Amino acid sequence: MFGYLLAVTVLRKRLAPGEAFPKRKAMFFFSGIFVLWLAEGTPLHDLSQRYLLSAHMVQHLLINYFSAPLLIWGTPEWVFRPLLLNRFVRPIAKGLLQPVVAALIFNLGLSIWHFPQIYDAGLRNSTIHHFQHVIFLTLSFISWWPVMSPLKEIPRLGYGMQILYIFATSTLLQIPLFGIVTFADQVLYPTYQNAARVWIENPLNDQIMAGLIMKVLGMIIYGIPLAVIFFQWYNESQTPRKTKPLEPA
Repeated sequence: MFGYLLAVTVLRKRLAPGEAFPKRKAMFFFSGIFVLWLAEGTPLHDLSQRYLLSAHMVQHLLINYFSAPLLIWGTPEWVFRPLLLNRFVRPIAKGLLQPVVAALIFNLGLSIWHFPQIYDAGLRNSTIHHFQHVIFLTLSFISWWPVMSPLKEIPRLGYGMQILYIFATSTLLQIPLFGIVTFADQVLYPTYQNAARVWIENPLNDQIMAGLIMKVLGMIIYGIPLAVIFFQWYNESQTPRKTKPLEPA
C-alpha cells in the first residue's frame, strides 16, 4: 500500500511525466485494500481459521473475486510497466500471464492448498494461514490478468476469448475441487471436525456449505464481469470507437 502511494505521488513525475494524480484509480485500489481487510482483519478470519470451512470460502471469494481485480483496476499502467516489463521480470511475467498458464496455475494452486494435510497445517499455524492468503491473492492477480491487463506488451484477450476464459476458469477447472469438498462422505480437515460448533452444528454440513459457496456463489459473482464484457462487446460492435473491456470510465 505504501509502495502504491509512493508511486502515484512522489514518483509520479518520474514514472509518468504530466500525469495527474489518478483519483479514480486510487479509489478502486483502496477499495481492494478495504476488501482485503474485511477478509483478514475482522472476526471472519478467526471463524475461518478455527471454526468454519464455509467462513474460509467467504474469505476466498473476497480475496480472489473482489480484492484482486479491484487492486488491478486501481493500479495505473505506468506503475505496472516498470514492475513487470523490466528485463529481469518480463520473461517470467509473459510466461505466467499467458491465459492457459494463468488459468491452470490459479486452479492448480487453489487445489493444492486445499489438500487436507497442507490446509490443516495452515489452520494450526497463523503464519502459514496468512501466507496461504498471500498465495491466493498472487494467484488471483495472475488469473485476472488476461481479462484486465492494461499493458499492450502483455495484452488482455479479445472479448469473445475473455468470456471463454472466465467460463473455463470459474466452471470447468474448479469442478474437481468442488466435487471433493462438497461430496466427501467425511470431514476433510481435522481442525474443523474437533472445533466448537458455531452456527452450523454438523461439520460435514459446514463442508458441504463451503463447497456450495465456492461454486454456486462464485459462479454468480463471475457473472458480473461476464455481463460487463458482453455489453462492452455489444456496444463496441455498434460504434467505430474502440473501448477497453473491464476498464472503469
